[in-house]
Amino acid sequence: MKVSIVLALAASCGFGVLAHAGCSSSDDTTPGKTDTGTTGGACTLTDPLNPPVSCGPTEGGATECSTTTKVETCPNNECMSQVDQPGTTKDFRMGRIRLWSPDALLSLVSIAVDPNVNAKCANAGSESFTWLMQIDTAAKTIKTGGSRSSTDSKTFAFLNEKVNAADVGAICPGFKGPSEPVDLSPVSTTITLNGDTFETPSIAQINVPIFDSSGIPIILPLREATLKNATIKGSCIGKYEKKFWCDGDSLGWTTGGALVAKITAEDADTVPVKSAGCQSLCAILVNDATKTDGKVCKRGADGKIPEIGTHCVGGANCKNAFLLSATFGAYGVKISGSAPPPPADAGTDSGGTETGPSDAAGD
Repeated sequence: MKVSIVLALAASCGFGVLAHAGCSSSDDTTPGKTDTGTTGGACTLTDPLNPPVSCGPTEGGATECSTTTKVETCPNNECMSQVDQPGTTKDFRMGRIRLWSPDALLSLVSIAVDPNVNAKCANAGSESFTWLMQIDTAAKTIKTGGSRSSTDSKTFAFLNEKVNAADVGAICPGFKGPSEPVDLSPVSTTITLNGDTFETPSIAQINVPIFDSSGIPIILPLREATLKNATIKGSCIGKYEKKFWCDGDSLGWTTGGALVAKITAEDADTVPVKSAGCQSLCAILVNDATKTDGKVCKRGADGKIPEIGTHCVGGANCKNAFLLSATFGAYGVKISGSAPPPPADAGTDSGGTETGPSDAAGD
């Protein structure tokens, strides 16, 4: 289900179907630059399992912007950190997620991921895609998961809710979505520390939401996810430079950590992408008419999708999934426990079921 978000929002922006995606305007980035970082050196992807963490505006050959008016409200520190964190417990919000693979998504990032991850002070950010990390360097633990947008850009809360995305009939008639409620609760695990640099073990599954203006989340389900090569510097992971905000390649960020995860073909095939004619995410990712059946991925006689991916979830000798490779930067915030579930009319409830279908769930 992961890239459902990305593709749906991208298509929405690209074709004007919806306005809630938080599309970035043409003057927010440098025309002609992409998110692939192909300039060489620190900005070259040689191994998707180890994406280039240190790629930033300088390494990418960026020139300074003519004005910083659009980002003047961002705090003046190394990473636009909203709060100072001198202790051993560090609360972070990812302010930059730079995607390196799969290739099918690279051209969509600037209109689908970036504006939703960006802080409200920078690059027309909406904070509708908020990924939190609470790291205890003394206990060597991390709690990580999604959040709704903050009202003050400083205080966030982990989600404590579930979403039932099974009933998608009103979105894409006849499309079969996931049958079980999707849990958005955070995940806790240990970390390995080497100086100030941490790494997590493989996280079996973590569901991170992207919210639209109605409050309905679209789920990003990552499997076998690892955060690694992430270096904490005070209240920062990575570095943000206002003078490069208009660089369409870096958005002013030098990332400070890596995210490597997988999305299964089965997960992807339960996601209808309304703006792409209600094709499944799987059909879009595989991008091969011989491996699709109408708008979904072709299944075998056993009712399962054959091994059409590039990587394996649940073992080593299969190709049932696609690899997600990304780097990230993060800034200090305050995480105030867990947020209560929204009212029933907001699309989810404490019982983990959705009160009714919404167009947002398929976008």
